[in-house]
Amino acid sequence: MLKTNKNRKIVFFFIKTILFVGVLFMLYKQLSDVENNAWDGFRLEHPWALIFAVIFVLPNIWFAYVKWKTTLRIMNLSEDKNRSIQSFFAGVVTGMITPNMLGNFIGRFYYFEKEYRPTITILTLFSNFAQLLATLIFGVISAIILGQIYLVGEGNGIIGLLITSTIIAFIAYFFADLILNLFKKRINIFKSRELLKEHTMYRWKMIGYSMLRFLIFTLQFSLVIYSFGEEYSVQLILSIWQVYMITLLIPSLFLGKLGIKEYVAITVLGGLGMNEFSILFTSLIIWFMNSLTPTLVGLIICKPPRT
Repeated sequence: MLKTNKNRKIVFFFIKTILFVGVLFMLYKQLSDVENNAWDGFRLEHPWALIFAVIFVLPNIWFAYVKWKTTLRIMNLSEDKNRSIQSFFAGVVTGMITPNMLGNFIGRFYYFEKEYRPTITILTLFSNFAQLLATLIFGVISAIILGQIYLVGEGNGIIGLLITSTIIAFIAYFFADLILNLFKKRINIFKSRELLKEHTMYRWKMIGYSMLRFLIFTLQFSLVIYSFGEEYSVQLILSIWQVYMITLLIPSLFLGKLGIKEYVAITVLGGLGMNEFSILFTSLIIWFMNSLTPTLVGLIICKPPRT
């Protein structure tokens, strides 16, 4: 037990160091790229909007947790509330330090017996893919309405390719059972396939919760940037959808896309005439609220699983 606690402290110190150094570096890099005169037009004009954006952190985390509880429920593992919460936040921590935040299953299955880990991994990946689909769906809607994809340009061919890719991803999500059929001899993969067949609404629920979370992301981003004096409009909402979609499609190593979304947001929204400092601080505040804060909570509350 002493060795386990010591290892845990070392891992948590390592993660905190990565977060601290990474945040400082990205903040310096982003600020150094912003024009000096942008600071003159930067001010907090609607503090109430910023307060509401902070409040919406709670439903955002709640819906993410509901997705995890839904997974545990179909596996008949949801009785232990404490384990559910700790495994959820452990997943947030490991997701933060893995490429594209896909490693949340690592922290999650750590709290469960080995026999359940392959199924937890597969179902968590389904949940992650549902969030990807939600982002693509809203991105496609934005591209169709605006008639272009920012950073790429206008063109029906490009939009058509995006629509086709989204449809293929949607089909893959709902017909992944066919791929799992190739691994019939692997008992754990067989269990995952049987669970998906038995609980036909599971994937729809993941899509539904993911779309609700995406709408919360949109509301938070629009509220924060409005608090800095930018105009609230339909074009702003549609542009935010594309910021999230483009950010999703750009690979990242760790820290929850820190640096990438800021660059995309400044490029897209800055092209609409918005203040670069307003865009930068909006992106950083959103990252701090939705990514860094839950990670720090996980680092504080997560304890080694009982053996």
